[in-house]
Amino acid sequence: YLGWGYKSFLLMFAFFAMGSLATKIGYRRKAARGIAEKRGGARSWHEAVANSLAGAFFSLLVITTHHQYAFLIALIAVFAEATGDTVSSEIGQWISGRAYLITTFQPVPAGENGGVSLGGSVAGILASSLVVALGLALGLCGNGKGGAIIALAAAVAGNLLDSVLGATIEREGRVTNGIVNFAGTSFSGALALFIALRMGF
Repeated sequence: YLGWGYKSFLLMFAFFAMGSLATKIGYRRKAARGIAEKRGGARSWHEAVANSLAGAFFSLLVITTHHQYAFLIALIAVFAEATGDTVSSEIGQWISGRAYLITTFQPVPAGENGGVSLGGSVAGILASSLVVALGLALGLCGNGKGGAIIALAAAVAGNLLDSVLGATIEREGRVTNGIVNFAGTSFSGALALFIALRMGF
């Protein structure tokens, strides 16, 4: 909220709202298959911090730099990535019983770390697009739609990285899901910031 008032806060709220909704959709079916989030779908504070820490970092930098729009684009990318990751996972587990490991395309059960499905991927991209559209509507992308395109591209790239890390080091038990989520959001924000600065935002 301190970063850009209610507008930046709405980006975070959109992530929590869409993520919570996606978790609740088809919860009974996911629970019956043993892949639903525990505690009725409620995330722990560790997971909340992992998904929003990078956003908090970029939002504070917004008010300390002359490149405000570049950091706002990074902020949008962070929450677009977090939203896309959560929605793709939850919707994919709901509508599909099988996924494919992103590194080898080997069939794996839905809910497997690093597993992706067509339905989940489409849902995730749509969810990321909604967050970016919100940022654009709030005037956080600068002039034109270039900033929105950067934010969405960075969010999708972050989701891909999240899946790759999930399929490799997370599956091997070397890191937790929280670390993977933090890496995905941080990468999205950093990539968006780099491109935005290079393009003169």
